[in-house]
Amino acid sequence: MAVLDILTAPHPVLAARARPVADDAFGPALAVLLADMVETMYAAPGVGLAAPQIGDGRRIVVIDSGLDPDEGGHGLLRMVNPTIVARSEETIPWTETCLSVPELEVTVERSRSITVAWQDADGVSRETDLHDFEAVIAQHELDHLIGTVLLDRVSAFRRRRWVKQQKKVARAG
Repeated sequence: MAVLDILTAPHPVLAARARPVADDAFGPALAVLLADMVETMYAAPGVGLAAPQIGDGRRIVVIDSGLDPDEGGHGLLRMVNPTIVARSEETIPWTETCLSVPELEVTVERSRSITVAWQDADGVSRETDLHDFEAVIAQHELDHLIGTVLLDRVSAFRRRRWVKQQKKVARAG
């Protein structure tokens, strides 16, 4: 397993729509990539990571809310080709951060509950209901698969200010 580099906005891979994982890509190599993504997410540290964040333009996410099953948690989820197949009308505001947009917090209105369908590393279809924090994480990570990052959810002024701040940090580092 390896800790991979995480791309930061405004990298072009983060703005692109991710493509589905092809049927012939399931198996051991995909399982290794998922393990590397999990290790990278934990090392960051984060609660979710999408493949575009590590430069892979495919529909892959890993999520771990840290919630125990008795708290409604599902533990570590490794999702290939995930899609939201249902969502509640009820929403909740959530203050989010992103590994690809460091030092930025944005409050986003998210569906309180969602149903997600995906495949595992072997191509087996799965489906589960996610609520509250886990639903927010999944929606955030699936945003990455359509080329949306938190920076896209702020005003042009706030975006310019963040980009300027990151350039300053890069020059100092």
